[in-house]
Amino acid sequence: MDIKREDISKLIGKRIQRFRIQRNMSQETLALAAEIHPAYFGRVERGERCPTVDTLFKISQGLKVPLSELLDISAEIKPTNTQALDRIKNAMLDLSEQEAVEVAEIVEKIIHLRQQKP
Repeated sequence: MDIKREDISKLIGKRIQRFRIQRNMSQETLALAAEIHPAYFGRVERGERCPTVDTLFKISQGLKVPLSELLDISAEIKPTNTQALDRIKNAMLDLSEQEAVEVAEIVEKIIHLRQQKP
């Protein structure tokens, strides 16, 4: 599994946001509880910054969540399903350019609908 540093930062940022929302905390409230500048905290939560372990520990303390739980992104990482992608690619080989575009649009709509589910 090949995951980039930026992807890890985004996944951790999403976990921080999820925990924060579950606790009905604003970004500013959590940033102050963690003794982190609110603007920097916002960048961490958006995955734009790769915080130090010390900063992550402060955030976990502010959330009252064990650091290990905050960092557990294993469930968030989805392996690339190359077999499924190969099947789709092979099925589309005989399609015209327009048909292939239509299939791609259908797949995108399905993915969009699935992402909207709670």
